[in-house]
Amino acid sequence: MKKIPIIIDTDPGIDDAAAIGLATHCEELDIKLITTVTGNVDINKTTENALKLLTFFDKDIPVARGMETPLLQPVYGSEVHGESGMDGFDFKASTHSVIKEHAVEAIRQLLENHDEKITIVPIGPLTNIAMLLLLYPKLKSKIDKIVLMGGSLSGGNMNGPAEFNIWADPHAAKIVFESEIDVIMIGLDVTNQALIGEEELSAAIKRGNKTAEMFNAIFQHYRDGDMENGVVMHDSCAIAYLLNPEMFTVERKHVKVVTSGPASGMTMEMFEELETNVSVATDIDSALFQEWFITILDKML
Repeated sequence: MKKIPIIIDTDPGIDDAAAIGLATHCEELDIKLITTVTGNVDINKTTENALKLLTFFDKDIPVARGMETPLLQPVYGSEVHGESGMDGFDFKASTHSVIKEHAVEAIRQLLENHDEKITIVPIGPLTNIAMLLLLYPKLKSKIDKIVLMGGSLSGGNMNGPAEFNIWADPHAAKIVFESEIDVIMIGLDVTNQALIGEEELSAAIKRGNKTAEMFNAIFQHYRDGDMENGVVMHDSCAIAYLLNPEMFTVERKHVKVVTSGPASGMTMEMFEELETNVSVATDIDSALFQEWFITILDKML
């Protein structure tokens, strides 16, 4: 089976933890590198959380520490993910360490030295990816596509119109969206429909699934939904798209990122006759997503 080589760029984060867990247990994916970025919490915590997750899942994947601040504005969202970013579960101290290269340099080296193109999967603010494109624009040809969780065409979760990952570094998002790379935007329009709660986890917990127990513990502290009705699996949707694109309705659009003013971070669909620049997920089969989530969960500890 030919695997899909990917880089996960992340800011764990509760829903990032779920996405990383799923990705590390998908046999079709070859995770070459995990890079961290400031977002849900600061870079120290997101990096430590990534290492703790790899220890928990017993996976040996290189981790590179990335950008400490957005390009122009410092911000992070601990009010949604708790003080640590993954409150609610007592993770063991990590047995992993970051590699010596900065995340941007680690991605550069990987792209330059890999024989085939690599897919980049950002599930946090796009600071690392924007820096890569600014410093090494010739490497665009080595990127197969960018499948990102971020944005919305129907209202956001921050200042009204903006989604957090784009709002946290709109200037970086603008660079990525205008890069002419094949960008697939998995935004709130679909991720808000991807819900996992106590009902979906209960059967796995009864079977002694330790990952389900961990998910249940940290999801209780996630302020984007509730366990009775389901918490929102934003970032896992990017992983689901890689393996099950038929789960999504996707349309080509021209999307502009607003970088200033009260709507900063908004991903605005432009209806003028402009060349499209992004493939946008506009709908998801929620039942199929839940089925896929539980199928992968059953493969875990």
